[in-house]
Amino acid sequence: MATFAHIINPVRAPAGSELDIVQPATFATVKRALGEAEGKVQVDFLSAQFPEDHPVIPSWVKKTPDLERSLADLGSFAKPRRLPVLRDILDRAMQASDADYIIFSNADICLMPSFYLVLNEYAEKGYDAFAINRRRIPARFAGETRMELLYAEAGEKHPGYDTLVFRRSLYEKFVLGNVCTGIPRFDTILIHNFYAFAENFRLFTGKHLTFHIGMTLCKRWGDNDQYAFNEKEYAMVRRKLYPHFRIENFPGANLPFLRRHFKWFLNPTFSYPMMFRLDLSQLSRPRRKREKKEICGLQNRWCEFGSRFINFDDEY
Repeated sequence: MATFAHIINPVRAPAGSELDIVQPATFATVKRALGEAEGKVQVDFLSAQFPEDHPVIPSWVKKTPDLERSLADLGSFAKPRRLPVLRDILDRAMQASDADYIIFSNADICLMPSFYLVLNEYAEKGYDAFAINRRRIPARFAGETRMELLYAEAGEKHPGYDTLVFRRSLYEKFVLGNVCTGIPRFDTILIHNFYAFAENFRLFTGKHLTFHIGMTLCKRWGDNDQYAFNEKEYAMVRRKLYPHFRIENFPGANLPFLRRHFKWFLNPTFSYPMMFRLDLSQLSRPRRKREKKEICGLQNRWCEFGSRFINFDDEY
């Protein structure tokens, strides 16, 4: 049985803000998932926080030493913000626990009750790094305290990487730069380290294991100079990781040539020129076998196509 250390960065958000409303649901669902895992999977649940964030952290959460630096210390910005450095958060997880796997998720990501049990199954399969994309449920559930109503929502997919898990032995190889959380690219940098150093990486895009309250796909999280800082860090890290990239770890690498390049070209988490060069340079490397989809007969496929038009929307 694998052991896990799960760390998040809680924030004392302004009263009435989106995070202020949904963060309590994160803690409630984590506590439920920890209860389901008790006696079956060992999990250390940790927080990495600034001193001012203590009031929003429940007493049952193990606090790591307070964060000491932020984005505001790393450059000159029009509106300095106290955004943590990703490496500082992960360092605290490594120091506070000797667990086999480190889990990092955003503070607004809720867990399904079986979350840790399923992660243990993935670890047993030999995956040394994996990412779990969240589901999105309607914003009307913000502030809802009856967790069963949240769990009942199937929601919709989201393409973002907001729950990332890796075997602790990989961490010493990681190249993270000074990328900060709270604005785009920190998740992209972490998953690119998975592409480089994992022996058996998986991206799970269709699992119902985590969810976020709110259907928004795109949102402006910072100012242009803050975005530019993380973009610069991402470009630097990508260059350093390039010699280590394993093409078979990249999502879609086992698809037909034109199909995978079309997806990489459209996906904002990839540098397409880099992917084109990498793919050609590693064409001889074996790709993972694609799992065969369950194929129904022609009549059933026609019915499935038609159901998209005749089904009614969910009525709450």
